[in-house]
Order: sequence, then C-alpha cells, then structure tokens
Amino acid sequence: MFATNQNNKKDLVQSKKDLELFIESSSQTEVKGKIQLTYLNQNFEGRFIASSNLIKLKTIHPFQGMVAAVAIEADQSIQFLQTNGGLSAAGQQYIHYLVFDIFHLYNLFRLKPQSLLALYQEALAILREKGANIEFGKIDPRSDIGIELASWLHVQVKQRFKHSYCSPKGLLYSFQNLLKLYPEYFLPE
Repeated sequence: MFATNQNNKKDLVQSKKDLELFIESSSQTEVKGKIQLTYLNQNFEGRFIASSNLIKLKTIHPFQGMVAAVAIEADQSIQFLQTNGGLSAAGQQYIHYLVFDIFHLYNLFRLKPQSLLALYQEALAILREKGANIEFGKIDPRSDIGIELASWLHVQVKQRFKHSYCSPKGLLYSFQNLLKLYPEYFLPE
C-alpha cells in the first residue's frame, strides 16, 4: 500500500502499488482521505474517514454509495490512529479489510443483483411477520429494527456468499443505497 499526503495543487502520482492511500487532512482525532486502486481492470475510488475507534469507507466510483465500516469494541486495545494523527498499522490493515468488503459487495451487485434483492425482501418479510411497520429501502441502520435487520443480513450473506463483512450496519446501508441509486440493476431480465 502506498500512502502519501496529497497536495491539492499537484496532480495525483500514479503508482504501481495495489492500493494508493491519500491523506487529505489529519489531526490527532481524525484522518480524512481517499483511496484509488484497480480491480478486475476497473478503477475504483473511495473516500475514508478514520478516528481512533472507527473507519468508514464509501465508494465514489464506479458505483457511488457502497459503504464499509469497522468500529473497535470497548474491550479491544487497538487504535486506528497514531498519536501524531496518522493512520496506525492497524488502521491501514483495516482499510484493506474494508476494501475487501467493497469488492465482495461490488461483485455480488454486479453478478447477482437479484440474489441481493431477494435476500433483502426475505429479511423484510421476516420483520413484517413479527409485526414491524417498515418501508422498503428506508430502514435506519441505527434503529432497533435496523440493527436486527443488519445482523440477520450479515449472517445470511456470510452463509450464502461466504464473506463476513466488518460492519452489519454498513452492509444494510449499502444494500439500501444500491437499491435506491441503481434500481435498474434489480429489474428482472
């Protein structure tokens, strides 16, 4: 991984590394930046924000709206930031994990959009059977129902598609964003 501070007046420097990480601003409490990489001959670009206990990665290109996130539990002793405001080794490693989450979701979205839609619809049907009043695509991942739905989706995606996402809430957020932003991908063929 290649990391650098970006000077907005200069062009981005191309690198032969697998992932380029650009720090756009940093302080002792927060680091913001972007990543660029190529995967399956497709250029990806995303933005990230990191604090000492949370990293969020959101895609910009090719599909805007995919999100991956990871938070440190209270009982863990790792930090995502260094004391000088840079990303720690653990922070850099978790950015790689989040990129894997994005790639996996990208592949599912690209290759199996109907499977994603069916899984989401199945989850909503289960919640409705329990008496939940929910609206398709508009469930707050932070609400009690959202947390329940996100956890169920997380388990199902792991079982059916063999990948465990870092954040169930990020997975739910991404599902709903993709449904909203790209409905044409979910139409039957």
